[in-house]
Amino acid sequence: MVTLYIGSSEPYAGKTLATIVLGMRWQRQGRRVGYMKPLGLLPVTVGSEVTDEDAQFVAQQLDVKAAPSDLCPVLMTREACQMDPQEARRKVQQAFDANSSGVDVMIVCGTGSVLTRGSVLGLNGVSVAEMLDARVLLVGRCESLLEADSIVASRRALGDRVVGTIINLVPPRLKDRVWDEVVPCLESLGLTVFGLMPSDPILHSVSVRELADATAGEFLCCEGAAGELVENFVVGAMGVERALRYFRRTPRKCVITGGDRADIQLAALETPTRCLILTGDLQPSHTVLARAEELNVPVLLVRNDTLLTVSTIEEMLGKLRVREPRKIEHAVEQFEAHLELAKLDEALGLD
Repeated sequence: MVTLYIGSSEPYAGKTLATIVLGMRWQRQGRRVGYMKPLGLLPVTVGSEVTDEDAQFVAQQLDVKAAPSDLCPVLMTREACQMDPQEARRKVQQAFDANSSGVDVMIVCGTGSVLTRGSVLGLNGVSVAEMLDARVLLVGRCESLLEADSIVASRRALGDRVVGTIINLVPPRLKDRVWDEVVPCLESLGLTVFGLMPSDPILHSVSVRELADATAGEFLCCEGAAGELVENFVVGAMGVERALRYFRRTPRKCVITGGDRADIQLAALETPTRCLILTGDLQPSHTVLARAEELNVPVLLVRNDTLLTVSTIEEMLGKLRVREPRKIEHAVEQFEAHLELAKLDEALGLD
């Protein structure tokens, strides 16, 4: 059995997505894949057990049959912080033994930074990889040599357990610079780079449903289109003529504006708009709702003002959570196109 710990030098680098895509790849090769997340941040109750929301989602995507409490044995709650580190490590080892029985590849997904997250419980990435005798794939974000420090520090802390790294979320305009400057630097330090994953508008998109959940928004119409993906966001706080010019240049967008700005709302609906978020708990006019219904554009009503709503959405976007099947399918295609996955298989002895 091969045990692979997928970690990163910073939060929200793309570990969960990498776990899903690689797990699916190895399943397509006919391999039995196990999965767990030792430490979780998003408690959710499944039946009578508590697990991590992301861990539960990944298990569903990979069709991993495991008890929810074994998928993520330790949740980073206030109560858990009082847990004895030996007890926390015992829980992780017990869950690993249960989940890895009879599998060919066991994927262990990290949380936050491999160097720091979970240290209070003795469960940072370095400790977990050593305890489980795992190989490590680092998923990093790096746009310049200055940002390579955290990847290098993680590599040195983990030592020869590291099989290599994927540099994720690279802006297309910086791709050549990263290839020419960052990759040679990392390789000169003995770190294999399996490729660069460009920043992708589809993978950065969120569904209208996710926006409604994050903002506690109420659907005023067209809830049936809640699965539509939003790639861009525009705050409608300008004059209508200027707004219309800007709206026309911005496709697949969500427009966030006050519920009393009927002029902005109607202008947005005349351009490629995926949804409207109306702030301040102000009901729109019947004209706006009728036009939105005609175009099948969801309208969400939120209680918070525009500034707080934008802040909430920005926080959600920073997490880059993957939930839509279309995004996962697209991610599989992108991983295959941009990464040397056969080289990773070889490094893990799976060729």
